[in-house]
Amino acid sequence: MNTQNLGKLIHLKKLCTENNHFQMLAVDQRPPIFNIISQATGKEHTYSQVVECKKLITSHMSEFATAILMDPHYSLSNLLPFNKSKGLVITLEEHSFTETKKGRYSKNIPNWSVEKIKRAGGDAVKVLAWYRPDAESKSIEHQKNYVREIGQECEKYSIPFLLELLVYPFQDDENHTTEYQEQKQKKTQHVIDSVKEFAKDEYKVDIFKLESPVDSSQLEGEISQDTKAAFKDLSLATNNIPWVVLSSGMGKDSFYKCLELAYKNGASGYLAGRTIWLDAFNQYPNIKQVEEGLKKDSTSYVNKLNELTASNAQSLETYFNNGFKIESPEQFTKEFGGFE
Repeated sequence: MNTQNLGKLIHLKKLCTENNHFQMLAVDQRPPIFNIISQATGKEHTYSQVVECKKLITSHMSEFATAILMDPHYSLSNLLPFNKSKGLVITLEEHSFTETKKGRYSKNIPNWSVEKIKRAGGDAVKVLAWYRPDAESKSIEHQKNYVREIGQECEKYSIPFLLELLVYPFQDDENHTTEYQEQKQKKTQHVIDSVKEFAKDEYKVDIFKLESPVDSSQLEGEISQDTKAAFKDLSLATNNIPWVVLSSGMGKDSFYKCLELAYKNGASGYLAGRTIWLDAFNQYPNIKQVEEGLKKDSTSYVNKLNELTASNAQSLETYFNNGFKIESPEQFTKEFGGFE
């Protein structure tokens, strides 16, 4: 192996179960939680309300996760004492983005960086990049450069790069929205081609967080041959980079079906948030009822996901065993480099 990847592999293993599967919980959401609060109260969210919601999720759900995904502004700075998972993934990208008629432009959270995530004890850097292969050329180039630069920084600091890709509607599309939700009537090929691009070595992605290649409505009832083929194509597009599935707020049954299909095609777990915990917040701001929902329905559902993952997901045991082989162990200390 390239011994410079040793640190990355050790961090990645911390995100896994003993069977080398990923069962990761997301609490880094910002607009979705802002919306929960504003819709329930009729007022704009406050900082303390956002932290309260994230604390409820972390306190009750992190014990069922191998790792937790936190943002630095609300989560990392408040919730570490309540986290019961062992792995820590930290968000780098700002939730707001620049949008033009035919493109989106991602950026980092102000005053935040790969180096700071490493220094804060993160086990991986998570970045969501909006991407469409048919976007305007400026947007495509910006997003490619944005991801490439982060990949280089992650390589420098020996921390895994977890890339989340989402296709999105253009401003003049019928289903245009800037919300963090699945694009309605998305094109499977857009999802596949996006993954193919960022699976190239130049981006140095260590793990993908991927959406369903088909509209979640296609995961209800009997699964078509086209849908089965789409998941197979998605897996091939990853170029053997480990991948997990995101939930994008889809229904519980649809996400379970999505995982079944993904696991048949080599996915190694999930990184999910709203599908696990959102229903409990239908009772917000009644905190007691939110907690009841998390303890009962959310817990029951995540246990189902974990059972499915343990029995069906692609184990990374061979991936780690191969990665940890050092050809010249006697030369290790001499050859192993530092930060440049």
